[in-house]
Amino acid sequence: MSLEPVPLASVVASATGSGVVWALPAGAGVNVNLVRLDGAGTIGEHVNDAVDVVLVGVAGTVAVSVDGIDVALGPGELLVVPAGARRAVTARGGAAGYLSLHRERGGLMPRGS
Repeated sequence: MSLEPVPLASVVASATGSGVVWALPAGAGVNVNLVRLDGAGTIGEHVNDAVDVVLVGVAGTVAVSVDGIDVALGPGELLVVPAGARRAVTARGGAAGYLSLHRERGGLMPRGS
């Protein structure tokens, strides 16, 4: 694992489209993904039954819906989504980026709505 800092906002700014633009390599004990959403980007509603998930705003603003409650998440803000909660994430007002972090687990996928 590298000890070099990752310039998260710069990675988001230089990327295009929607999706994971950086990820911590597997085997670190924690899953960390930097997700970029373009102006129309969304991560559809889904449930992760296995672990709590920490979301950290990096660039722009995302609307996070957790069990039907909408929360705006901006740069430097942190939100904990409990295991079993239904969630969706949508860019607000242009491209946005956020980190998704949770303990590493294998073979499990979030289930859809």
